[in-house]
Amino acid sequence: MMFVFTQLFKRRTIRKYIKTLSPMLVTSYGPREAYTNGQIAAVLAQSGLSRRYKHYAYALFGDQYPDLHQELANGLFTGSAFNALQIIDMARPSHWKGGTNTDDFSNRHGQNSRY
Repeated sequence: MMFVFTQLFKRRTIRKYIKTLSPMLVTSYGPREAYTNGQIAAVLAQSGLSRRYKHYAYALFGDQYPDLHQELANGLFTGSAFNALQIIDMARPSHWKGGTNTDDFSNRHGQNSRY
């Protein structure tokens, strides 16, 4: 039972690392394939997130911890190798980006109305 809770907290923390650290790293250091330990540590300290699983942050955005990197690759990318740019891409919001709604339901409710 304790293992289930540990896995739950670890997954939740990894999601928060992806969502929060990605934009902070890009803003501070620009988009890169891998960040240094110092860059990741500085952004992690600024973020206020839990540091309990910080080694996963280094595996996500850096090139350290190859065993954890492979564990993350298996979970996130079905075993394929990944880099920090792909993690940053995962963190981008996927909501509507503009364009025309062409379905009848939207048109009936005025979302494409000229008036």
